[in-house]
Amino acid sequence: MISAEMIRQIHAAIQDLPPRCKLIFKLVKEEGFKYKEVAQLLQVSVKTVENQMSLAFKKIGTAIKLKLPHLTATFSKN
Repeated sequence: MISAEMIRQIHAAIQDLPPRCKLIFKLVKEEGFKYKEVAQLLQVSVKTVENQMSLAFKKIGTAIKLKLPHLTATFSKN
């Protein structure tokens, strides 16, 4: 179960993304655009969208690990 604190940290991490990365992330995750649609809208390549999404996920994951280490330790146990 995702806690309110984890949701808050995820939103904070999204807000801290670089502007273009944040825009692409929000278009895909919040607006439901496909990568190809975002690429056409922003006049960039699909590869650029893929790279920016990868960067966003890495930065969000790192932020969660740094700010909520007890949660990541719990989720990584088998």
